This record gives sequence, C-alpha cells and structure tokens, in this order.
Amino acid sequence: MIHQCYFREDQLNQLFSQSPYRPFGLEPELNPRLLEVCPELADAATRLALVEYAAMLYHWRDREIDTDDWIGFTSYRQLDKSQFVFQDKAQVESELMQADVVSWGVWDVSRMRLAWLKGAAAQAETASPLLHRFTVDVLKHFGISVPSAYFVGDRVPFANYWALSRQTFERYMTWSWPIIAHALALEHPYKQTTPIMKGIDQRKAVGYFAERLFAIWAMREGLSIQVMGELAVA
Repeated sequence: MIHQCYFREDQLNQLFSQSPYRPFGLEPELNPRLLEVCPELADAATRLALVEYAAMLYHWRDREIDTDDWIGFTSYRQLDKSQFVFQDKAQVESELMQADVVSWGVWDVSRMRLAWLKGAAAQAETASPLLHRFTVDVLKHFGISVPSAYFVGDRVPFANYWALSRQTFERYMTWSWPIIAHALALEHPYKQTTPIMKGIDQRKAVGYFAERLFAIWAMREGLSIQVMGELAVA
C-alpha cells in the first residue's frame, strides 16, 4: 500500500479514496496504535520533528499491518506538489519491476548553484539554510560522506513520495533509523527554532533532513529511479 499521511481530521477530505492508497494518521488521536508501536512519538515535539518519517518507522516495526511485497508513502498535500496518482496496485507493482524506486516527488536540480554548492546540496541549503551543514555533521558521526552524486546529479527524490520493494525498505530503515535518532538528539544551530519563513518551520528540521537522507542513501546504493509524472524544477 501507499500510506497517505495526515495530521488532523479536517485533512481527511484531501486523501485519495481508491486503492492503492491507505490513510495513516500521524497523531495519537487519529491512530490509537501509534504510541504502542513507536513510544518515541509520545513527545509531540518529536512527532513534529519527524513528520512523515514517523510513518516509515511505524511500518518498519509493525510488519503485519501491510502484507504487500512493496510499500510507499505520500501525504495529504500531495496534489500541491505532484498531480500523479496511481490507479491501482498493479500499476505500482509493474513500475517496481522496472526500477528500484518509483517516485512522484522528483526534482530537477541540474541548474542549482549556491556559492560552492551545486545540485541537491545547493537546493537543500537554498530551501533551508544550514541544512547542508547539518547533513554533513550528522553523517560524519557515522563515518559517512555525502556522495558526489548529491552535488552533480540532476534528478533527485526529495519529498516522501516514493515506493520500494519491502526488502529495499527494510534495508533503508535499518540504515537510516540510527542516523535519524542521532539527528533528533544532536544539539545543532540548524535546529534552533526560528519564525516560519518561506514555508520552512525549523521545528521540522529533522524531517527536512530525513527527506534528503533518503536521496543520499539511494545515491550511495546506486538505486535506479522511475519518475512518475512531471519533474519539479528547483
């Protein structure tokens, strides 16, 4: 299934009603099992910080709720960013036979420049100042370098709008969760709360990082990506 995340009941009318989409509430009052499966999310600040990554954590741990051989995620705001909507499960499964990642949230960053930064790194820093420094500092703790493709690649999945085989998803979560947990705990200038500007809310800083972390992992793994719908130009 593709789990469509939402935070409030008044967002239900923005959810897709047809298969392969399934609503997933990211607040305890919407999802009674949320804190049972993920006790870390009892802290409202942590839920806000993780944003849609919390849904990934939940489905990584509760493997019986979704028995498909693949898994995907999107949000109640998808149509603000991508008009592409799958017709059924068979369409998702067909695309996943041709690529490791199927994404409907891919940006063209080939023209992005910011000082010495290029590509996805420049886009990240332009969208959320100090995000690239935060990314480098968090990964350094694990002895991980940002891959060269992050600076020179042109098509990069940024939003949490993608589907993977379940096996690939398991690999990603095993790799990413220790990094995300460290990012949550780390004191860093990037995470300082500032007024919301240009749609950026620093209380969601780790969530913005998590979006880029998926792109970095896909690059490190050399995963093939099938773009659904239109590319967004950064």
